[in-house]
Amino acid sequence: MKQAVAVVVKKDGRFLLIRRAKNDSAQDYWCPVTGAVEPGESQEQAVIREAKEEVGIDVKPIKKVWECPTENEAYILHWWYVKLINEEIKPNPLEVQDYCWVNYKEMEHLDKTFSADLRFFREFGSDLPDS
Repeated sequence: MKQAVAVVVKKDGRFLLIRRAKNDSAQDYWCPVTGAVEPGESQEQAVIREAKEEVGIDVKPIKKVWECPTENEAYILHWWYVKLINEEIKPNPLEVQDYCWVNYKEMEHLDKTFSADLRFFREFGSDLPDS
């Protein structure tokens, strides 16, 4: 399976989620920043790159906190908790329609989410400190 990363950013008890752009295979889904690990790249490098490419933020990977297959089973998704270095979010319109900061209860009411994402935030989210 190919490798991908999910970037877990928590601030004031809320998590950063993005709504995927229309041209993405997961269009309109709310999820954390995610992306494939490129050849020769470490997971940590992919986390930093994807956060910058998708929403313009700088992050420092702290620790890998989970992994799961994607719903289409094309990737193993490695979940990384990060420290937020800058908070100025600038969504890349080619990849991101919108973003929001939500807690788990609010996340449950978003219209399109992946079951693995909800499982992660339900089971592990409250144990993570703010970034």
